Amino acid sequence: MGTSSARRRGSSIAVPNRQATVGSVVRWSVAGFLVTCAILVLVLPWPLPYEQPIEQIMQDRAQHLLEQCETIRALGNLTTPNPRTARPNYLYFNYFYQPQHQLLWCSISKVASSSWMYQFNRWAGVPRAKIDSVAHDMKGLTRMYYPVPTRADVERMKQNVEPPVVTRFLLVRDPFDRFVSAYEDLIVRPQSDNYRNLRRFIFREVYGADTPPGSNNEKNDTSGDDQPVPSFSDFTEFVLRRPNVLDPHWNTYYNLCDPCFLEPTVIVKLETYDRDVAHILRLANVSSDADNYDNAAAQFEGYRLNVNHHRGGPGDNGRAQRNSTSTVDRLAELTEDQFERLYRRYELDFRLFQYDASHYFALYRTD
Repeated sequence: MGTSSARRRGSSIAVPNRQATVGSVVRWSVAGFLVTCAILVLVLPWPLPYEQPIEQIMQDRAQHLLEQCETIRALGNLTTPNPRTARPNYLYFNYFYQPQHQLLWCSISKVASSSWMYQFNRWAGVPRAKIDSVAHDMKGLTRMYYPVPTRADVERMKQNVEPPVVTRFLLVRDPFDRFVSAYEDLIVRPQSDNYRNLRRFIFREVYGADTPPGSNNEKNDTSGDDQPVPSFSDFTEFVLRRPNVLDPHWNTYYNLCDPCFLEPTVIVKLETYDRDVAHILRLANVSSDADNYDNAAAQFEGYRLNVNHHRGGPGDNGRAQRNSTSTVDRLAELTEDQFERLYRRYELDFRLFQYDASHYFALYRTD
Protein backbone atom coordinates (compact mmCIF):
# COMPACT_ATOMS: atom_id res chain seq x y z
CA MET A 1 0.00 0.00 0.00
CA GLY A 2 2.86 2.28 0.75
CA THR A 3 4.33 1.47 -2.61
CA SER A 4 1.16 2.39 -4.50
CA SER A 5 0.88 5.61 -2.55
CA ALA A 6 4.43 6.55 -3.53
CA ARG A 7 3.66 5.82 -7.15
CA ARG A 8 0.63 8.09 -7.02
CA ARG A 9 2.71 10.86 -5.48
CA GLY A 10 5.36 10.43 -8.20
CA SER A 11 2.73 10.53 -10.89
CA SER A 12 1.16 13.65 -9.52
CA ILE A 13 4.55 15.38 -9.55
CA ALA A 14 5.57 14.33 -13.11
CA VAL A 15 2.61 15.85 -14.93
CA PRO A 16 3.16 19.44 -13.72
CA ASN A 17 6.82 19.18 -14.80
CA ARG A 18 5.82 18.37 -18.40
CA GLN A 19 3.34 21.25 -18.44
CA ALA A 20 5.99 23.64 -17.14
CA THR A 21 8.40 22.56 -19.90
CA VAL A 22 5.86 23.19 -22.67
CA GLY A 23 4.95 26.56 -21.21
CA SER A 24 8.60 27.61 -21.12
CA VAL A 25 9.10 26.65 -24.76
CA VAL A 26 6.07 28.70 -25.78
CA ARG A 27 7.22 31.72 -23.77
CA TRP A 28 10.74 31.56 -25.18
CA SER A 29 9.38 31.17 -28.72
CA VAL A 30 7.20 34.25 -28.35
CA ALA A 31 10.09 36.22 -26.87
CA GLY A 32 12.35 35.15 -29.71
CA PHE A 33 9.75 36.19 -32.29
CA LEU A 34 9.37 39.63 -30.69
CA VAL A 35 13.14 40.14 -30.56
CA THR A 36 13.43 39.16 -34.25
CA CYS A 37 10.69 41.66 -35.19
CA ALA A 38 12.43 44.40 -33.22
CA ILE A 39 15.73 43.71 -34.99
CA LEU A 40 14.04 43.78 -38.41
CA VAL A 41 12.39 47.11 -37.60
CA LEU A 42 15.81 48.55 -36.72
CA VAL A 43 17.69 47.03 -39.66
CA LEU A 44 15.29 47.36 -42.60
CA PRO A 45 15.26 50.70 -44.49
CA TRP A 46 12.01 52.15 -43.18
CA PRO A 47 10.09 53.96 -44.48
CA LEU A 48 9.95 52.35 -47.89
CA PRO A 49 9.76 54.79 -50.86
CA TYR A 50 6.04 54.32 -51.47
CA GLU A 51 5.19 54.75 -47.79
CA GLN A 52 6.19 58.41 -47.84
CA PRO A 53 3.15 60.61 -48.58
CA ILE A 54 3.06 61.70 -52.21
CA GLU A 55 2.51 65.30 -51.13
CA GLN A 56 5.79 65.21 -49.21
CA ILE A 57 7.61 63.63 -52.15
CA MET A 58 6.45 66.38 -54.49
CA GLN A 59 7.27 69.06 -51.97
CA ASP A 60 10.77 67.65 -51.56
CA ARG A 61 11.34 67.52 -55.32
CA ALA A 62 10.12 71.09 -55.79
CA GLN A 63 12.16 72.36 -52.84
CA HIS A 64 15.30 70.67 -54.15
CA LEU A 65 14.78 72.32 -57.53
CA LEU A 66 14.43 75.77 -55.94
CA GLU A 67 17.57 75.26 -53.85
CA GLN A 68 19.57 74.16 -56.89
CA CYS A 69 18.33 77.16 -58.87
CA GLU A 70 19.48 79.49 -56.09
CA THR A 71 22.89 77.82 -56.07
CA ILE A 72 23.17 78.09 -59.83
CA ARG A 73 22.34 81.79 -59.75
CA ALA A 74 24.73 82.46 -56.86
CA LEU A 75 27.67 80.61 -58.40
CA GLY A 76 27.01 81.86 -61.91
CA ASN A 77 27.00 78.38 -63.39
CA LEU A 78 24.98 79.56 -66.36
CA THR A 79 27.47 80.82 -68.92
CA THR A 80 24.89 82.32 -71.30
CA PRO A 81 22.59 85.24 -70.44
CA ASN A 82 18.92 84.42 -70.12
CA PRO A 83 16.92 86.71 -72.45
CA ARG A 84 13.69 85.65 -70.81
CA THR A 85 14.28 87.46 -67.54
CA ALA A 86 13.56 90.98 -68.79
CA ARG A 87 10.96 90.21 -71.44
CA PRO A 88 7.39 89.81 -70.17
CA ASN A 89 6.20 89.03 -73.70
CA TYR A 90 8.72 86.24 -74.15
CA LEU A 91 6.83 83.21 -75.49
CA TYR A 92 7.11 79.80 -73.87
CA PHE A 93 6.51 77.49 -76.80
CA ASN A 94 6.69 74.32 -74.73
CA TYR A 95 4.15 75.49 -72.13
CA PHE A 96 0.51 74.41 -72.39
CA TYR A 97 -2.20 75.80 -70.11
CA GLN A 98 -5.34 73.70 -69.60
CA PRO A 99 -7.92 76.09 -68.09
CA GLN A 100 -10.63 73.54 -67.25
CA HIS A 101 -8.39 71.59 -64.94
CA GLN A 102 -6.02 74.43 -64.05
CA LEU A 103 -2.92 72.66 -65.34
CA LEU A 104 0.22 74.29 -66.74
CA TRP A 105 2.44 71.70 -68.38
CA CYS A 106 5.85 72.03 -70.00
CA SER A 107 6.33 69.49 -72.76
CA ILE A 108 9.65 67.63 -73.01
CA SER A 109 10.20 65.29 -75.96
CA LYS A 110 11.06 61.67 -75.12
CA VAL A 111 9.28 61.96 -71.77
CA ALA A 112 5.67 60.95 -72.56
CA SER A 113 5.10 64.17 -74.52
CA SER A 114 3.00 62.56 -77.29
CA SER A 115 0.84 60.88 -74.67
CA TRP A 116 0.10 64.12 -72.90
CA MET A 117 -0.47 65.97 -76.18
CA TYR A 118 -3.10 63.33 -76.88
CA GLN A 119 -4.64 63.89 -73.46
CA PHE A 120 -4.72 67.68 -73.78
CA ASN A 121 -6.42 67.35 -77.17
CA ARG A 122 -9.04 65.02 -75.71
CA TRP A 123 -9.67 67.49 -72.91
CA ALA A 124 -10.24 70.11 -75.62
CA GLY A 125 -12.90 67.86 -77.15
CA VAL A 126 -10.90 66.78 -80.22
CA PRO A 127 -12.20 63.43 -81.55
CA ARG A 128 -9.85 60.49 -81.27
CA ALA A 129 -9.96 59.86 -85.03
CA LYS A 130 -8.73 63.39 -85.74
CA ILE A 131 -5.91 63.06 -83.24
CA ASP A 132 -4.82 59.76 -84.77
CA SER A 133 -4.86 61.25 -88.26
CA VAL A 134 -2.32 63.94 -87.35
CA ALA A 135 -0.13 61.87 -85.05
CA HIS A 136 2.91 63.16 -86.96
CA ASP A 137 2.18 66.72 -85.80
CA MET A 138 0.51 66.28 -82.44
CA LYS A 139 2.04 69.46 -81.06
CA GLY A 140 0.67 71.53 -83.96
CA LEU A 141 -2.83 70.18 -83.33
CA THR A 142 -2.57 70.81 -79.60
CA ARG A 143 -1.42 74.38 -80.15
CA MET A 144 -4.62 75.08 -82.12
CA TYR A 145 -6.54 74.76 -78.86
CA TYR A 146 -3.93 76.01 -76.39
CA PRO A 147 -2.30 79.37 -77.27
CA VAL A 148 1.34 79.94 -76.40
CA PRO A 149 1.53 81.69 -73.01
CA THR A 150 3.83 84.64 -72.40
CA ARG A 151 6.14 85.08 -69.46
CA ALA A 152 3.65 87.54 -67.98
CA ASP A 153 0.87 84.93 -68.28
CA VAL A 154 2.93 82.41 -66.36
CA GLU A 155 3.83 85.01 -63.72
CA ARG A 156 0.14 85.63 -63.09
CA MET A 157 -0.51 81.90 -62.72
CA LYS A 158 2.34 81.60 -60.22
CA GLN A 159 1.09 84.51 -58.15
CA ASN A 160 -2.47 83.17 -57.89
CA VAL A 161 -2.70 81.54 -54.48
CA GLU A 162 -6.50 81.52 -54.29
CA PRO A 163 -8.39 78.39 -55.38
CA PRO A 164 -8.38 77.12 -57.99
CA VAL A 165 -4.58 77.17 -57.92
CA VAL A 166 -2.83 76.28 -61.17
CA THR A 167 -0.82 73.06 -60.91
CA ARG A 168 2.48 73.62 -62.69
CA PHE A 169 4.07 70.34 -63.73
CA LEU A 170 6.58 68.70 -66.03
CA LEU A 171 7.78 65.17 -66.68
CA VAL A 172 11.41 64.09 -66.52
CA ARG A 173 13.49 60.93 -66.67
CA ASP A 174 17.13 60.00 -66.24
CA PRO A 175 18.86 62.39 -68.72
CA PHE A 176 21.16 59.71 -70.14
CA ASP A 177 18.29 57.27 -70.45
CA ARG A 178 16.46 59.92 -72.49
CA PHE A 179 19.55 60.61 -74.62
CA VAL A 180 20.01 56.93 -75.44
CA SER A 181 16.30 56.64 -76.21
CA ALA A 182 16.59 59.53 -78.69
CA TYR A 183 19.43 57.73 -80.45
CA GLU A 184 17.57 54.41 -80.61
CA ASP A 185 14.29 55.91 -81.85
CA LEU A 186 15.54 58.66 -84.17
CA ILE A 187 18.87 57.45 -85.52
CA VAL A 188 18.71 53.65 -85.39
CA ARG A 189 15.00 53.40 -86.24
CA PRO A 190 14.03 56.76 -87.79
CA GLN A 191 10.37 57.26 -88.67
CA SER A 192 10.86 60.28 -90.91
CA ASP A 193 13.10 61.35 -93.79
CA ASN A 194 14.43 64.21 -91.67
CA TYR A 195 16.19 61.86 -89.28
CA ARG A 196 17.23 59.45 -92.03
CA ASN A 197 18.93 62.40 -93.71
CA LEU A 198 20.43 63.40 -90.38
CA ARG A 199 22.54 60.25 -90.54
CA ARG A 200 24.52 61.73 -93.43
CA PHE A 201 25.03 65.01 -91.57
CA ILE A 202 26.37 63.08 -88.60
CA PHE A 203 28.91 61.28 -90.79
CA ARG A 204 29.91 64.54 -92.48
CA GLU A 205 30.50 66.20 -89.12
CA VAL A 206 32.47 63.31 -87.65
CA TYR A 207 34.27 61.91 -90.74
CA GLY A 208 33.91 64.58 -93.42
CA ALA A 209 32.01 62.18 -95.71
CA ASP A 210 28.47 60.87 -96.15
CA THR A 211 29.52 57.45 -94.91
CA PRO A 212 32.12 56.40 -92.35
CA PRO A 213 35.50 55.11 -93.55
CA GLY A 214 35.39 51.41 -94.42
CA SER A 215 31.63 51.29 -94.16
CA ASN A 216 30.09 48.00 -95.20
CA ASN A 217 26.60 49.54 -95.32
CA GLU A 218 25.47 47.12 -92.67
CA LYS A 219 21.82 47.64 -91.82
CA ASN A 220 21.24 48.08 -88.09
CA ASP A 221 17.68 49.32 -88.22
CA THR A 222 14.22 48.23 -89.30
CA SER A 223 13.34 51.24 -91.43
CA GLY A 224 13.85 49.43 -94.72
CA ASP A 225 16.68 51.59 -96.08
CA ASP A 226 20.29 50.66 -96.79
CA GLN A 227 21.93 53.69 -95.19
CA PRO A 228 24.68 52.91 -92.70
CA VAL A 229 23.66 53.79 -89.16
CA PRO A 230 25.90 56.12 -87.15
CA SER A 231 27.23 54.51 -84.01
CA PHE A 232 26.21 55.87 -80.64
CA SER A 233 29.70 57.36 -80.38
CA ASP A 234 29.21 59.12 -83.76
CA PHE A 235 25.84 60.48 -82.67
CA THR A 236 27.23 61.70 -79.37
CA GLU A 237 30.16 63.42 -81.06
CA PHE A 238 27.79 65.16 -83.46
CA VAL A 239 25.60 66.45 -80.61
CA LEU A 240 28.64 67.66 -78.67
CA ARG A 241 30.15 69.44 -81.69
CA ARG A 242 26.89 71.05 -82.74
CA PRO A 243 25.47 72.76 -79.64
CA ASN A 244 23.47 75.03 -81.95
CA VAL A 245 21.40 72.05 -83.17
CA LEU A 246 18.79 72.25 -80.42
CA ASP A 247 16.65 69.31 -81.40
CA PRO A 248 13.88 68.97 -78.77
CA HIS A 249 14.52 65.25 -78.47
CA TRP A 250 17.94 65.79 -76.95
CA ASN A 251 17.91 69.42 -75.88
CA THR A 252 18.28 69.83 -72.12
CA TYR A 253 15.41 70.13 -69.67
CA TYR A 254 16.76 73.50 -68.62
CA ASN A 255 16.68 74.91 -72.15
CA LEU A 256 13.30 73.43 -73.01
CA CYS A 257 11.36 74.39 -69.90
CA ASP A 258 13.30 77.04 -67.95
CA PRO A 259 12.35 75.17 -64.75
CA CYS A 260 13.94 77.79 -62.49
CA PHE A 261 11.29 80.18 -63.77
CA LEU A 262 8.41 77.72 -63.98
CA GLU A 263 9.00 76.51 -60.40
CA PRO A 264 6.83 73.40 -60.93
CA THR A 265 4.70 72.30 -58.02
CA VAL A 266 4.62 68.73 -59.34
CA ILE A 267 7.58 66.94 -60.91
CA VAL A 268 6.56 63.65 -62.51
CA LYS A 269 9.35 61.12 -62.96
CA LEU A 270 9.00 58.40 -65.52
CA GLU A 271 10.45 56.00 -62.96
CA THR A 272 7.43 56.58 -60.68
CA TYR A 273 4.97 57.56 -63.41
CA ASP A 274 1.74 55.84 -62.31
CA ARG A 275 1.88 57.10 -58.76
CA ASP A 276 2.87 60.65 -59.76
CA VAL A 277 0.18 60.99 -62.43
CA ALA A 278 -2.47 59.76 -59.99
CA HIS A 279 -1.44 62.67 -57.76
CA ILE A 280 -1.91 65.17 -60.61
CA LEU A 281 -5.37 63.77 -61.36
CA ARG A 282 -6.40 64.24 -57.75
CA LEU A 283 -5.19 67.84 -57.78
CA ALA A 284 -7.04 68.52 -61.04
CA ASN A 285 -10.22 66.69 -59.95
CA VAL A 286 -9.98 64.50 -63.03
CA SER A 287 -11.57 61.08 -63.09
CA SER A 288 -9.62 58.06 -64.29
CA ASP A 289 -12.69 55.84 -64.42
CA ALA A 290 -12.15 53.68 -67.50
CA ASP A 291 -15.85 52.70 -67.63
CA ASN A 292 -16.98 56.11 -68.85
CA TYR A 293 -15.31 57.55 -71.96
CA ASP A 294 -18.14 59.83 -73.10
CA ASN A 295 -17.15 63.06 -71.41
CA ALA A 296 -13.61 63.76 -72.62
CA ALA A 297 -13.42 66.97 -70.60
CA ALA A 298 -13.78 65.04 -67.36
CA GLN A 299 -11.76 61.93 -68.17
CA PHE A 300 -8.14 60.94 -68.15
CA GLU A 301 -7.81 58.45 -70.96
CA GLY A 302 -4.83 56.66 -69.55
CA TYR A 303 -5.86 53.54 -71.43
CA ARG A 304 -4.91 55.32 -74.69
CA LEU A 305 -1.57 56.70 -73.55
CA ASN A 306 1.44 55.06 -75.18
CA VAL A 307 3.86 55.61 -72.34
CA ASN A 308 6.86 53.34 -71.97
CA HIS A 309 7.10 54.11 -68.30
CA HIS A 310 7.49 50.55 -67.10
CA ARG A 311 11.11 50.48 -68.24
CA GLY A 312 12.18 51.80 -64.86
CA GLY A 313 11.86 50.42 -61.38
CA PRO A 314 9.53 51.64 -58.63
CA GLY A 315 12.14 53.56 -56.67
CA ASP A 316 12.22 57.31 -56.15
CA ASN A 317 15.94 57.76 -56.69
CA GLY A 318 15.52 58.48 -60.38
CA ARG A 319 17.30 55.40 -61.70
CA ALA A 320 15.49 53.32 -64.28
CA GLN A 321 16.54 49.92 -63.03
CA ARG A 322 15.31 47.70 -65.83
CA ASN A 323 16.56 50.02 -68.57
CA SER A 324 19.88 50.85 -66.94
CA THR A 325 21.66 47.95 -68.67
CA SER A 326 21.01 49.20 -72.21
CA THR A 327 21.85 52.77 -71.22
CA VAL A 328 25.07 51.69 -69.55
CA ASP A 329 25.97 49.52 -72.54
CA ARG A 330 25.57 52.46 -74.90
CA LEU A 331 27.56 54.80 -72.69
CA ALA A 332 30.32 52.19 -72.53
CA GLU A 333 30.79 52.74 -76.29
CA LEU A 334 32.04 56.28 -75.60
CA THR A 335 35.55 57.35 -74.80
CA GLU A 336 36.11 58.79 -71.35
CA ASP A 337 36.51 62.26 -72.88
CA GLN A 338 33.20 61.94 -74.74
CA PHE A 339 31.41 60.76 -71.63
CA GLU A 340 32.71 63.64 -69.51
CA ARG A 341 31.73 66.19 -72.18
CA LEU A 342 28.29 64.60 -72.46
CA TYR A 343 27.79 64.72 -68.71
CA ARG A 344 28.75 68.40 -68.63
CA ARG A 345 26.10 69.01 -71.28
CA TYR A 346 23.41 67.48 -69.07
CA GLU A 347 24.84 68.25 -65.63
CA LEU A 348 22.17 70.82 -64.82
CA ASP A 349 19.43 68.32 -65.59
CA PHE A 350 21.02 65.76 -63.28
CA ARG A 351 21.34 68.31 -60.49
CA LEU A 352 17.95 69.97 -60.80
CA PHE A 353 15.95 66.76 -60.76
CA GLN A 354 17.97 64.62 -58.33
CA TYR A 355 19.36 62.09 -60.77
CA ASP A 356 22.49 60.23 -59.74
CA ALA A 357 25.20 59.71 -62.37
CA SER A 358 27.69 57.88 -60.14
CA HIS A 359 26.88 54.49 -61.66
CA TYR A 360 27.72 55.91 -65.08
CA PHE A 361 31.03 57.37 -63.90
CA ALA A 362 31.89 53.94 -62.52
CA LEU A 363 32.25 52.75 -66.12
CA TYR A 364 35.43 54.77 -66.51
CA ARG A 365 37.03 54.26 -63.11
CA THR A 366 40.15 52.17 -62.89
CA ASP A 367 41.05 50.63 -59.54
